[in-house]
Amino acid sequence: MDPENQWSVTKRTVAKKMEATFRECPQCFFSEHDIHSVLYCLAKEELKQHEISSEQITRDGHITSLVHHEYPTPFRCDMHGHTFRRAGEKERTRRGGLYKRGHYDLVVLNPYFVKANELDAICGKDYAKFRSMLAKVNVEPLIWACEVLYFPRIKKLPKKAIQTIEQDALKVRETLQYEVGEHHKFCRIGSVLVLTSHLPEETSNLERKIAELAKDLQIEITFTTA
Repeated sequence: MDPENQWSVTKRTVAKKMEATFRECPQCFFSEHDIHSVLYCLAKEELKQHEISSEQITRDGHITSLVHHEYPTPFRCDMHGHTFRRAGEKERTRRGGLYKRGHYDLVVLNPYFVKANELDAICGKDYAKFRSMLAKVNVEPLIWACEVLYFPRIKKLPKKAIQTIEQDALKVRETLQYEVGEHHKFCRIGSVLVLTSHLPEETSNLERKIAELAKDLQIEITFTTA
């Protein structure tokens, strides 16, 4: 299997296993963090199945994982309310401070990106180091960036559920379009996973709106019900 297709298969398999796990016991999940934890384990297990080590050595000799939660975006963004907009690097908020970066619920780093760079830059904590490194890379730093939204049945579906989903979908779309190095994209695959323990008959309208949103934005958004 060629590498490009292998990563797509890996992502698709992880997403399907997450869907199956959720449907086996939707009430086992109290929060999005519960889903993040399962998704993390599934991603590492699937890498192993494809004989890809989830641990790689950085250029400066540190062992680190390819799978991470809360990985930072390579850009600053305005996420006021339920909107999303990539902000300029020197653009300031209404309070006068610079806009902050967003974070992805789960990412899989490109092993070649990890091997070619130093840990301090790879982790993205130091924004200046991160941007300096990204200007020089010759591969996509991220294989997969994933956003997760969960609407538990213990609460009513939010009135602005679709706006919340759209905000994350726009962040993923901007990520897939963001260029680094010389004509490379920051991320190869992006997706949004929406799960709810509400029953299908309660969520048919939301499911329809999600399908329309995915088509309009040309972003992969999967929807899983109890």
